[in-house]
Amino acid sequence: MIHMLRALIRFDKPRPAARPGALQAVYDAAATSWQDGITKLGFDRAYADLMQAVPHRQPPAARVLDVGTGTGAFARAWIDAQGRPDQLTLTDLSNPMLTAASRRLAPCRAVQAPIGADLSDVPAQDVLLCAHVIEHLDAPQAALSWLHDRLAPGGTLILALSKPHWCTALVRWRWGNAAFTPAQATAMLRHAGFTQITTHPFPGGPPSRVSHGYIARRP
Repeated sequence: MIHMLRALIRFDKPRPAARPGALQAVYDAAATSWQDGITKLGFDRAYADLMQAVPHRQPPAARVLDVGTGTGAFARAWIDAQGRPDQLTLTDLSNPMLTAASRRLAPCRAVQAPIGADLSDVPAQDVLLCAHVIEHLDAPQAALSWLHDRLAPGGTLILALSKPHWCTALVRWRWGNAAFTPAQATAMLRHAGFTQITTHPFPGGPPSRVSHGYIARRP
């Protein structure tokens, strides 16, 4: 158990405070080891379980955007469960992270940008993916509203968020991220305009302790 907690402290994402340049440097430095870390912790399996819970679309989603993609684990899980979209767009603050994700998920479009950036050249999406980003922002409610506005009507958001647990408290001691109960997260999603909100607990391992999945739609 101790080695798992050490891994959590090492690999959880730091909170973007008022110094985006410093945050970007942290992400850049972590890019080469990030995917191995989250795989060892079981997040690939947890993400796969969440994507299997999303109702299959007919026809499959044409446009998918992964916001804060990191090394592309969330998008990879979507593709494995739901099929490759016609257009896959990845965004992240870190260019090395984007490079790693683009290599794993090609063909795709990569855009170096933080959440909340002007993506006016990116069309409205059928599906938005966002894993462990909102809890590191100073204005998580505004970020959820931004995600809502990036979706086409009837589009789906798949979200992973940190949840309260003593393991999460240890991670927060190192990184300063917030944590939301499913009830809190559901209320925030409703406030942002989402409907048909489904909560999805992860089945086991560290992800079940520190994280929770959500599926929501834009009306």
